[in-house]
Amino acid sequence: MTRIDFYLLPDLRLDAREQFAARLAAKAFRQGLRSLIQVSDEASVERLDATLWEEPRGAFLGHARMGANCAGRAPVVLAAAPEVQAIDPADLPTHDLLINLELEVPARFAAFDRVAEIICQDEGVRRAGRASYRFYRERGYPLHHHELG
Repeated sequence: MTRIDFYLLPDLRLDAREQFAARLAAKAFRQGLRSLIQVSDEASVERLDATLWEEPRGAFLGHARMGANCAGRAPVVLAAAPEVQAIDPADLPTHDLLINLELEVPARFAAFDRVAEIICQDEGVRRAGRASYRFYRERGYPLHHHELG
């Protein structure tokens, strides 16, 4: 069963979620895992792509966009939600870790061993995080909390 981890950031800034996602993907890579970072739209993919060139600081984390020729080998794959929803779960480039930066429960979350929900102090993000938490809890998924500060 998919493990769900909620990371609660002390930051109000929305970009803190993307920066933390980059650090979390780097940590997963050091542990031998591959990550898919899911965002809501193509503009968010562009922004996250730029973030991954700068984070984690002092290191380069190889990444590719879903659908690119190298996405099947990249340690981190970036995708907008519609791209992920449009493919068969068996065809996902990785099944290790889904880092969700959308404000909804991802449609294909159960195809992954782990899901990371990153919550900052923005009220809209917190409200969406509470709804996601209820969704997972009601379905019996193992939930874990990480208060960062």
